[in-house]
Amino acid sequence: MAEILTLKRWTATIAYRTDAGPKNSVYGIEELGEIQDIVERGPDWNSIDQITIKLGRRMEPPTFTVEDGERK
Repeated sequence: MAEILTLKRWTATIAYRTDAGPKNSVYGIEELGEIQDIVERGPDWNSIDQITIKLGRRMEPPTFTVEDGERK
């Protein structure tokens, strides 16, 4: 699953509270709007502790800067 996630633009990790303790679900997504669909599919959104979103780095090490973007 990790290889698939690295091909996506974003990685979203949703931490849920369960009776057995915290449970993390990891999703590879292309558009941030997809998170809404994932949350709506369940489990119940009231059980969400937190959602973390990270940019899927396509270059290692990440060297691109704000100034690089302005030069484009």
